[in-house]
Amino acid sequence: MKRFTLNRRTMLRGFLGGGAIALALPPLEAMLNGNGDAYADGEPLPRRFGTWFFGNGVALENPFDPNNHKLLWTPSGQGPDYTLSPQLMPLADLKEYVSVISNLEVRAKHPEVRGHHTGVSGFFSGFPYIKLDPMGANYSSKFGGPSIDQVAAALIGQETFLPSIQLRISKRIVAGEGPTLNYLSHKGPDQPLQPIHNPQEAFEKIFNGFVPQDDPTKPLRLNALDAVAEDVKRLQMRVGQNDRQRLDAHLASIEQIQKQIDAIAPECAAPAMPGETNTDQDGKEPLGPVNKVMADLLVLAFQCDITRVASFQYTGSVGYTVFHTLGQSQGHHDLSHDANANAQVDAATVETVDAFAYLLRRLKETPEGDGNLLDNSCLLLSSDVASGLRHTDYNQPCIVAGRGGGALTHPGIHHDAQSANASDVLLSCVKTVAPEITQVGGGNGLSNTPLSAIMA
Repeated sequence: MKRFTLNRRTMLRGFLGGGAIALALPPLEAMLNGNGDAYADGEPLPRRFGTWFFGNGVALENPFDPNNHKLLWTPSGQGPDYTLSPQLMPLADLKEYVSVISNLEVRAKHPEVRGHHTGVSGFFSGFPYIKLDPMGANYSSKFGGPSIDQVAAALIGQETFLPSIQLRISKRIVAGEGPTLNYLSHKGPDQPLQPIHNPQEAFEKIFNGFVPQDDPTKPLRLNALDAVAEDVKRLQMRVGQNDRQRLDAHLASIEQIQKQIDAIAPECAAPAMPGETNTDQDGKEPLGPVNKVMADLLVLAFQCDITRVASFQYTGSVGYTVFHTLGQSQGHHDLSHDANANAQVDAATVETVDAFAYLLRRLKETPEGDGNLLDNSCLLLSSDVASGLRHTDYNQPCIVAGRGGGALTHPGIHHDAQSANASDVLLSCVKTVAPEITQVGGGNGLSNTPLSAIMA
């Protein structure tokens, strides 16, 4: 009997609000070749790339010694047998997918080296920042070139519904010192991309076009599942048991995300707009719930090939996020500049790494072909400084996670980069989705040499 196959662009279709709608599907066995490592037409499974950022660096080993710049972040040992530091322990079950890179040098520097500005722009773009008129602020700058996620989006973004997506969790962002500190993703010096911090808006962004524009129930979307129910039944009758299970799991994940958004309604919210909107409750940000919903949405966007490129801004440069679930009441930036608050910075770092681990875990739990989404993804994590207390950009925290579709070393390693150009890591990451690229960054941050230690 001839094997039943589906086009990889097959979607579930139905009618809602008087118009046609469609919901994307994850890769099913019926879309793949017999080995499960490519689509039936021979096209390889998609590879994804994302940047993941948190502000103000991490705690120091000894904050009271001005000559001690050692980070509590740094693992012990080298190669695949390294030992996670306490700050990295939330990644214990993901260690085989995690490479930690120490002692990178941010060479992309404006002559006026300026704390957080140098670190975030230089690390995430490979270009020195461009100084702006501060207009009464302490300092102001903009990126000197495209951020690395937008380099990737320019190369592969045309292959998906959304070229890229920008997500933000904490709203305690410094907006008065120019685009460098306000935004993580930049198409160019004058094209910063506004991130989405409201999960409902993120849901809208990801599924925009799949539901009629004039549908008054768009913010809820559960009706969309009812609308495609008949198409689901027809498809279930034609695919194998494994695909039926994956189809059920996919629809359940959409419903679960909607329930997450609906279940955490902010206090005193208008009844016409229920659900998680990243609204403070008693002055406190719902960091944990919002991070989980946003991560789940990103996984769904990757799984359905709606986008292959993302930036995820957990907290901001010079950000004043308050980690209230840890009993803290002071903004993170101020804590990072207080040697006596080193333990609080340490605890906040652990919670931050746990938030990153949630995204990696969800990617790993999501099957794709003969592996999972994390096998076909590359996630780059860093901050804007190594230590807020020292304002140092040397040895900024750096993790490269995932297998990048086989382009990255596996199992992960701890690598002492010995002052290698941080832009070398950017080039390595972009090559996982666009192997043809030969250089990234510019000026003193230019790199044409990927970091070979993390490449397969």
